[in-house]
Amino acid sequence: MDLPFIEFKLSDDVEGLQAIAFVDAPAIGLNYQAFAPHKFEIINEEKRIVMGAAMIPDLPIYRRDERGEYYAIFRKETIKSLVQKLFKENKHNNFNEQHNAFKILDGVYIYQSFITDQELGILAPKGFENVADGTWFIAAKVENDEAWSKVKEDGILKGFSVEGVFDLEPYKFKKMNKLNLDSVISTLKSVFADAETEVVAEEKTFGEAALVDGTIVKWEGELMEGTALTVVLPEGEVAAPDGIHEITDGTIIETAGGLVVNIQAMSDIATEDNEFTSEMLNEMVEKALAKYAEAFTATLEGVKAENEGLKLELAAIKADKETLRNEFSATLSKVGTELEEIVKSEASTSKKPQEFKAQSRAEKAAAMGAIIRANKLNK
Repeated sequence: MDLPFIEFKLSDDVEGLQAIAFVDAPAIGLNYQAFAPHKFEIINEEKRIVMGAAMIPDLPIYRRDERGEYYAIFRKETIKSLVQKLFKENKHNNFNEQHNAFKILDGVYIYQSFITDQELGILAPKGFENVADGTWFIAAKVENDEAWSKVKEDGILKGFSVEGVFDLEPYKFKKMNKLNLDSVISTLKSVFADAETEVVAEEKTFGEAALVDGTIVKWEGELMEGTALTVVLPEGEVAAPDGIHEITDGTIIETAGGLVVNIQAMSDIATEDNEFTSEMLNEMVEKALAKYAEAFTATLEGVKAENEGLKLELAAIKADKETLRNEFSATLSKVGTELEEIVKSEASTSKKPQEFKAQSRAEKAAAMGAIIRANKLNK
């Protein structure tokens, strides 16, 4: 099916470019370059710089929306106007991840920006020579640790992709022969050439170990049956000789024809004297738990017994207090009665009642003290 072409344009009524996204599959088809220290002397890991094409003129970009399927195209003049508006409105450092508005990439900013122009001698950087004239290139510094990890270490983020609001030429689909065919063909060749030469290399891992005799052996991938094993010699690496080899960690490897035919890790080697199983571990744990439970129970019983003793002592103190209170009350009652009897006796034996003289406080106190002393002697 032949798809139509729609031109994306900028007018005074639309916002234009709004942000730049770090994406895993850039729409323009060209990955940006994460400059590594071994390629450029002035670039190192501290600088964290990526450079690439952000917009390429006359490059058909496949789109599918409410209009259906079509190819969108930015002209050279439109790209220039969009970039100027972006910088004028100070939106050129609006970066996000995968066009997700909730994944703003703080700490990422443009430090170089240019649009190629052959007439002015502004050429594409090395590696992008075949892109169309009028391509917008940017170099961004990535101070965001998470974003840099996804660029450099994980390789998840691979390219730039602009986002914004544009005018679409209303249903005026342009035929390919009305576009700059030379520019389009050149750009498409570059894109497809990159696609053909880009090899997603499977990450390889290598292992190395020392045998008990000091010999160094190497292998690729996981050390297992079927893995090729090599021996490092002064003249280079050679296939491991047939036989049994022991690594310093106790692993036993048997090789034949340079390949591992049998491998037994130290953890798999057990004798009747040193075999240690999960059942033994469980038994040890259960014994330890029982021991601590017994000690805890004994401590708890001791606390309970001590608590009961304190309760008995408290009850005895309460009883003694009640006894003292009763004895004191009885003594006061007895003293009062005896005083009353003394007063009556004095009144009845007096020949001249009219001459009776009331006792002073001192006399009353002396009398009460004598009674109390007498009462103690009588006990």
